[in-house]
Amino acid sequence: MKIEETKLKNGSKIIGIHMPGANSVLISFGFRTGSRSETREISGMSHFLEHMMFKGSKKRPTAEAISRAADSIGGQYNAFTGKEYTVYYIKASKQNFDEALDIVGDMVTQPLLLDSEINKERGTIIQEAKMYEDNPNYSIFETIESTVYGDSPLGWNIVGFSKSIKETNARKMRAYYKKYYNGSNARIVVTGNIPKDYLKKVRSYANLFERGKRSAWKPEPFNKSHLLVKHKVTEQAHIGFAIPAYNIFDTDQHIMQVTSSILGGYMSSRLFTEIREKRGWAYRVWAFADELSDTGYFGVFGGVKKEKAADSLEIIKKEVLSLSKTVTDEEVKRAVENIKGASVLKYDSPEELGNYVMMRALLKDKIELPQEYIKKVSKVNKADIVRVAENIFKDEKIYLTVIGPFKDKQKFARILNQK
Repeated sequence: MKIEETKLKNGSKIIGIHMPGANSVLISFGFRTGSRSETREISGMSHFLEHMMFKGSKKRPTAEAISRAADSIGGQYNAFTGKEYTVYYIKASKQNFDEALDIVGDMVTQPLLLDSEINKERGTIIQEAKMYEDNPNYSIFETIESTVYGDSPLGWNIVGFSKSIKETNARKMRAYYKKYYNGSNARIVVTGNIPKDYLKKVRSYANLFERGKRSAWKPEPFNKSHLLVKHKVTEQAHIGFAIPAYNIFDTDQHIMQVTSSILGGYMSSRLFTEIREKRGWAYRVWAFADELSDTGYFGVFGGVKKEKAADSLEIIKKEVLSLSKTVTDEEVKRAVENIKGASVLKYDSPEELGNYVMMRALLKDKIELPQEYIKKVSKVNKADIVRVAENIFKDEKIYLTVIGPFKDKQKFARILNQK
């Protein structure tokens, strides 16, 4: 595997990852902007714009024309919006590199962004927001973030507020596009069995961006309130547990990933064993570490029996806070090997490898490969887990989130207060 990085005069960077044995190519255009770049008035703009990029470009003025072009080469294309990034990609056979590049390249550099199409898509986005609201399985993650970050762009739903969605128009959207879709924010990652002259071809699209300014955000404090109970008639209780932790630059970030795995990263992990296997209270319970450029948190989410919501949170709290004293060498070894094995399988594909490199290019402005991460994870030992757990897992830092048919918050508040 060979990797190249080329920086253009407008600030954009092209990263080529050669995988000669692959039969496919992945072409991704990423931008260092997301819902964190928004104000309340334009909340949801990043996500709305992502939708609109597929509604027509200069060469292909309709959504049908874009999809027809992709279908004609068997291409798979999509996009995703986060707090600090938006990424568009297309995957195609290596023989169709030129056509695939032209589809996504024209789409992101010359979108039409017409009011007529915005007005039609508005209804789709409002229904998407309602879908998430109706299904806590989808919304629990962002509800946890609302608990942790409060009333701020990091705590707002990426889809946006109903009012801001209804007030979005072409003028506002074009202003947002012009400000954030610039060379300084743009990273193009090309992965797979890519042609020798890929750089010349990709450069013709990357050069179309004005230089602009690289997005930067003010640090946001964590929420003062540590409990959010959202009343909703549900068959399950959807619970979240969170503690402020590391950002993506922190040298202990990979240790937190191993810590998360020990607690809830696979079917033999502590929380899965305690809540699902031993008690049968849940179908899923999962731990994770979420890292952004300057902040992050450790979290747990799950869907549990309504009458066992408080008990489940107490078990999570107990397991998390006791980890530094009870973790074993065998648990650490199993978590390390699990991450290593899963990573090898995951990043064997151009799509997963390209997305990994893209995220770090956007957030850290540097090339990092999964192999570097795997090497760091391989060195994690019990002493590392103990040190990180003692540093991060503190009782007074806990945030709790509950979605379910609960009107009384006191039984959940007691979990925060009890020592």
